Amino acid sequence: MIITPVPLTFKQFLDFNDGNELNEYELVAGRLVLMPEPSELHEEILEFLSFMFEVAYRRRKLKYSVRKRNALQINETQSRRPDIAIIERPQFFADAQPRMGIQTRPFMIVEIASFNWSTDLIDKQEEYLVLGVPEYWIIDYRGQIPAKYCQRGKGKKAIVLTLENGEYQRSEYLEGEIIPCQTFPDLKLTLDQILAADAEDVV
Repeated sequence: MIITPVPLTFKQFLDFNDGNELNEYELVAGRLVLMPEPSELHEEILEFLSFMFEVAYRRRKLKYSVRKRNALQINETQSRRPDIAIIERPQFFADAQPRMGIQTRPFMIVEIASFNWSTDLIDKQEEYLVLGVPEYWIIDYRGQIPAKYCQRGKGKKAIVLTLENGEYQRSEYLEGEIIPCQTFPDLKLTLDQILAADAEDVV
C-alpha cells in the first residue's frame, strides 16, 4: 500500500501516475493498493473470457462493451479494477470529453482469483453487492481457496454470485460442469473450457 499525505478521491486516483507503467493500483479507503502481477494462465483465461463475452453480445446485437482491469468507481474514495466488467457501451459525441474509468454499474464482473483471493471473495463481493452488480464470477483456477470458504470443497472451481432480492445467491461449478450465465443465457461454458482458455474449441 502507498500512503499518500491525504486520502485520494476517485478523480485523483484516475490521474495518479507513479512513473512505472507496469504498476496497477486499486483505491481502498483513499489509499493506493498495488495489484499483484498476474500469472500467464491468469492472462490467458482473461483473454479467453473477454473474447467469449464479446462474441456473445455481438451475436445478440447488444450494445455492450468488455472492459479489462479498468478502474471501476465504488464510491468517492474506493475503486477496483475488475479483471472483466461487462458494461453498457457508452455513447460518444464529437463535442463531449470521454470519461475515464467505469462510472456506471456493470451488468457482470469476473475476477480471476490470484494469491489475494480473499479480496475477491470477501471485500469485492461486499462492494459489488452494494453497487448492485447483478452477476459476479470468481474463477479459482488454482484451486487455492480453503475448503472452509467453499460449498463443494477445495479445488478448481467457478463461484457464481447472482443478485436476488438485494442479496447474492451463490453457486459453485466444478470441472465437467456447465456454468450458467445470467448475462448471456446462450453461453454454455464449462470450467474445463475456461481453464484450457482455448477459444478454437468452443467457437
